[in-house]
Amino acid sequence: MTRGDTMEGGETATDYLALTPQPPYYAVIFSSLKAEDDEGYGEMAERMLELAAQQPGFLGVESAREQLGITVSYWSSREAIAAWKANIEHREAQRQGHERWYKAFRTRICRVEREYGKTDISSE
Repeated sequence: MTRGDTMEGGETATDYLALTPQPPYYAVIFSSLKAEDDEGYGEMAERMLELAAQQPGFLGVESAREQLGITVSYWSSREAIAAWKANIEHREAQRQGHERWYKAFRTRICRVEREYGKTDISSE
């Protein structure tokens, strides 16, 4: 989908799908099951998105949550990912996530070698 294409409700595809460059680049896939106590979780998640977007090498993010939450963030390099992991505010969010907000989680890091998809939604 291209920037500016509109979907039902006036939203654009880029409200949901990250605009990533030509590969290669990196993806961090964070899958989680939330605990019952999620007080403060929403605010922290919003702050982490704001903070990640300010980090050198950040390319974008896609996220969905039902029972299972999946967030995929895209980065220009492994070094950019390592710097994000070491960010002091992010480390505090990780600590609280481990102790309070997640029953279970997995983080996977991979190199994106190929990308393709539908880019024109005007025919829908």
